[in-house]
Amino acid sequence: MRIRTKLLLVLLALAVPPLVGVCFYAVYEGRLLGHELAARAADAYRRAAEQELALMVDLIGEDLNDNRRMMELSLALLGQEARTALTSPPLAGTAPAAGAAFDAADGVPQGLATLPDYPVPATAAAMSLSLPGGSGARMQPEPAARLALLAPTMRVLRRKLAENMLWAYVALPDGLMVSYPGHGRMPDDYDPRTRPWYTTALARKETSWSILVDASTGRLTATVSGPVCDAAGKLLGVAAIDAPFEAMLPESDLSRRWGKGVKALLVHAAPGDSGHMVVIGSQSFLDAAQSWKTTPTPEPFASADPGDAVRLARAIVSKKPDQLSMQMGGQAYFAVFKPFPDTPAGLLVLVPREAVLRQADSAEAAILARTHGMIAVVVGVSLLAVAGAVILAGFGARAVTRPVMALCAAAGKLAQGDLACRAPVTSRDELADLAKTFNEMAPKLAERLRLKQDMLLAMEVQQNLLPAAPPRLPGLSIAGSTRFCDETGGDYFDFLKMTDDGAGGLDVIVGDATGHGIAAALFMATGRALLRGGRAAKADPAALLTLANGLLCEDTMDSGRFLTLFALRLVHGGLAPDGHLEWARAGHDPALVYDPATDAFVELFGPGLPLGVLPDFVYEGQSHPGLKPGQVLALGTDGIWEARNPAGEMYGKDRFRAVLRANAAASAEEILAAGHQDVADFQAGAPRDDDITLVILKAEPA
Repeated sequence: MRIRTKLLLVLLALAVPPLVGVCFYAVYEGRLLGHELAARAADAYRRAAEQELALMVDLIGEDLNDNRRMMELSLALLGQEARTALTSPPLAGTAPAAGAAFDAADGVPQGLATLPDYPVPATAAAMSLSLPGGSGARMQPEPAARLALLAPTMRVLRRKLAENMLWAYVALPDGLMVSYPGHGRMPDDYDPRTRPWYTTALARKETSWSILVDASTGRLTATVSGPVCDAAGKLLGVAAIDAPFEAMLPESDLSRRWGKGVKALLVHAAPGDSGHMVVIGSQSFLDAAQSWKTTPTPEPFASADPGDAVRLARAIVSKKPDQLSMQMGGQAYFAVFKPFPDTPAGLLVLVPREAVLRQADSAEAAILARTHGMIAVVVGVSLLAVAGAVILAGFGARAVTRPVMALCAAAGKLAQGDLACRAPVTSRDELADLAKTFNEMAPKLAERLRLKQDMLLAMEVQQNLLPAAPPRLPGLSIAGSTRFCDETGGDYFDFLKMTDDGAGGLDVIVGDATGHGIAAALFMATGRALLRGGRAAKADPAALLTLANGLLCEDTMDSGRFLTLFALRLVHGGLAPDGHLEWARAGHDPALVYDPATDAFVELFGPGLPLGVLPDFVYEGQSHPGLKPGQVLALGTDGIWEARNPAGEMYGKDRFRAVLRANAAASAEEILAAGHQDVADFQAGAPRDDDITLVILKAEPA
């Protein structure tokens, strides 16, 4: 049984029997009461009516707060599941969420059941995907497959939220959006990234509320939204849940008791005592015909007495309930304010003064003949009713707060690191749903912790795969390093003793796997193993790449991943006049040789596809004279020149050449450090999107 039903039954048990008895007895005996006692009794009824109204508003306000908290908790669950889905590899065989099928059917695809209580064709059997402009042809299968993992979570949210949920959806930064329940195409010019729920969540970087017109149904909704970020804080998308706006307004409940003149307003006040207050939601918002592109704007709160607005604004800021009389539009109202506990806003109910006094006036007319004995009976019944209300309220409060205290205790243990703690589930109401959600959250937190530990271990393993120190060759200074944008990455460099010419022969390898993170790291580790395993063949760079490519294609060709590589061999030490350079390229950026004597740059080009694309591709070797004293050779990955600053500008190769020119007289270690520092200064704190690897070889001056 729901909490709201429990409270309703308790209130009916307290109010109906004594009120019916007192009413009949008062009508029977009231004719004996004199004018003086009648006036006093009428005043007592007026106060009772005001108290009843205040109690009713308090209960409705609590219910509204509960609905708001449940919406925010549901959004947190949706955001957590979306983060998990978008940062984990898609499950094998996962089918994309339905999207183009809805557009083709212009409603609900054949064979899917239609929801009867929705204003547009919609189904709970599937989700729908959309892109800005309604185009489904450009949808990428991998993001769609990831978003398809959210279907079970969205079904659970719809069952739990019931009429408080219209749509639940997640939008990605590229405009791809998944909605549930599934429904037909969005308007052609609909772009979720321009909607207030998306922009507000990004601007505030936290859970936010918006009031707007739904693009599919034209209904006014109260939308709660929040950003979805990965563990590093990178934006993955925005999750949101729509609630029909009429579900947030209690006018229908109040009108049944107090008549059609009742007004329920959601009000917001500016900090301080300025008295500036606006209406952020009312029945007039529902009555106004608006386009989905139009965002409802708050209305200024107008009262005949400015002091009323100041008093209400103070109550909102102090988060204290208040009651007062006021004049609006030439009519007198009795106003009751119920604040929201965690925001400078609240529920303001305005009841026409005549509606509050109607019962008192009726009682005054009926009690004119009431006897003095009637007063004693009324007082006795009232005292018994109050005593009963106190007793029942005590038991009711205990029954409601007990599971809350148990949940708080479990949350405290979880905060101290006890991931095995669970909250007891002792009922079937919303608190039980909250306890179940808490119990589902704890193992997921433990799983995230284990995943974090696994990532740290993977980072340690990959760091050990990179060279601990550069080799020492006569006349050369060598330095290299990799900086990953995640814990692990797809960049790689290595120094291999591939030749046995007795004169310092060395192979310098620099590679870059597609993507970054743990998948790219595993792919790069495979390529590293194949290259090191090919040393036994004593092949030249071209033959080495041809051999590694064939083996790599056998294992990973169907994965769609590939590896760019630059294999450089220092023949006879790589120094002029006795040594020279040999290399082969597998789709990697060419090496760069700078001669400070002529201030000239030479790029070591050469044909070649990335490894893992064609299994029978034969790579061609290239050669270049050996390095002369003072010349600098640089090998890097595209994470250097494709780095971006906060304005979105790319670093570019011209800036990199300028760093080589300015630091050509320094050692290889100093040039390496200068290159990394210049890229970091250019990015100015902007997030790094790709791994950065740089290897420097410098021929020492004679």
